[in-house]
Amino acid sequence: MKVKLLKKNRETKDVFSFIFAPDKPVEWKAGQFIFYKIPDENEDERGITRHFTISSAPFEDNIMLTSKFDFEKGSSFKKALFNLNVGNTIEAYSIKGKFIISDYGKKYVFIAGGIGITPYRSILLDLEHKNKKLDIVLLYGNKDNEIVFRNELEQIKKNNELLKIQYVIAPKIIDRYVIESFVPDIENRLYYISGPFGMMKNIKNILLEMKVKTDNIKTDYFPGYNI
Repeated sequence: MKVKLLKKNRETKDVFSFIFAPDKPVEWKAGQFIFYKIPDENEDERGITRHFTISSAPFEDNIMLTSKFDFEKGSSFKKALFNLNVGNTIEAYSIKGKFIISDYGKKYVFIAGGIGITPYRSILLDLEHKNKKLDIVLLYGNKDNEIVFRNELEQIKKNNELLKIQYVIAPKIIDRYVIESFVPDIENRLYYISGPFGMMKNIKNILLEMKVKTDNIKTDYFPGYNI
């Protein structure tokens, strides 16, 4: 399908959201991702196609892509994306992903590193829209106090007394101590981890050491990022 850029929002100094209108109705589940293709005469070895989490919730209709930008070392795709003008049209296709909530009767721990917050925006807004107040602990690790979607997250928390949010700012990291400090009944929860590969792998190993079952851990890996 074709998607038209409606708006570009600056979330922090180096994180931007791009809101696209699809040329036909499209359905997805909160937490899934989609592929984008942007033709570029100066494409690098990674090519002209990338996949990104859909950071908007399904009820918002438009597709939002939120990404971090390195304006000196960024890929050709990121440069082409950033240089899109409102009204430009690109191709988007193949919605996939299992980083979704399928059981409203469970308790959850959402762990995010940096830009890894994007699927949780979609999931939390979707739950709020459906009036599903789940017991969720969100641990959000970031390099500084510029928290992506902070205002929206805080508003969602106000509307759900079961949602707890803890920001972990560098040099602090999300480690075993942090998890044990903020997560009650550790063994009775499902764990979602979203962020850079190294962070995701480290936290998964910590959870396994804490005797969390492998089946209770779900990961969403963001290639090419550090927190």
